[in-house]
Amino acid sequence: MNPQAYLLNITFSQMPTDVGSFWEALCQCLKEQQELPEVFRLSQLAGHERSQQSEEDLRLAPAEIAQIILARRLAAFSVNTGYTETSVAYLLHQNSFHCRVENNGKSVALWRVFVEQISTRFPTIGSWMPFGPYQGWQNVRSPDSYKRGTYGPLPPGFKTRYEPDKYGIGPGQTLFENVINPGRSKVVDHRCVFYPTAEMWLGPHFWQYAKCTKEEALAADFWLETRETAHFSYFRCWPTAFTRPDGEQGRVQQRLWRLFFHEDCEWPPGSGSICDEPMYGPPELMPP
Repeated sequence: MNPQAYLLNITFSQMPTDVGSFWEALCQCLKEQQELPEVFRLSQLAGHERSQQSEEDLRLAPAEIAQIILARRLAAFSVNTGYTETSVAYLLHQNSFHCRVENNGKSVALWRVFVEQISTRFPTIGSWMPFGPYQGWQNVRSPDSYKRGTYGPLPPGFKTRYEPDKYGIGPGQTLFENVINPGRSKVVDHRCVFYPTAEMWLGPHFWQYAKCTKEEALAADFWLETRETAHFSYFRCWPTAFTRPDGEQGRVQQRLWRLFFHEDCEWPPGSGSICDEPMYGPPELMPP
């Protein structure tokens, strides 16, 4: 597990139809931040018509990818810089843009710039930047992940439920209930997943899903910073990305759930509250 894996998720109210324009905006931002690689690997699956599809990636310069997007009239794209611990991957698909940054570097500052540039050009529901290992742990549903030791010891208070195979031909599976984890995500619409992150850029389309109004959110007393623009509302509630569900970090996430969706959370599972001391989780996310 790489402790420096960041995720960026931007959800649009409508899928950007001008994929070429989006690609140019991405490349321009990367170039301004001196992060634009000379060569990308372009998937020939995402966004391609079936007759064009191939499992072989193309190694192309950014300008060549722009030409492919235009010539093939791509409806989406998936690119990456390789398959290493320092790679970056970008996916524009089904009303969302996803980025995974395996090395910290300038990535956090870069994506703050990019989110705000994109939000002024394309109507968004919201943008979130969770810490990958923490997001994976808090959303884990399978007991097998704990059996493999990926997420440390299993908290004894976890509840489970049995889910039959949806086609009725398999044995089904036993899943954890993680609906009260502080760092869990929430599907608020088939197009949008909400993440309780330290920074959030919430577009005008977000408020139809929230249980509070934008004005009520801006008036909350636990923000470190808020900004209101014509295209999004910016909220910052913690100095860095969340890495723990307990202590003050857990209580801040609890405030987010209570404010935006009138839902609560607890840690450890079954405790009914947020504990003060760090409990459970991957060794990489435990304090030194």
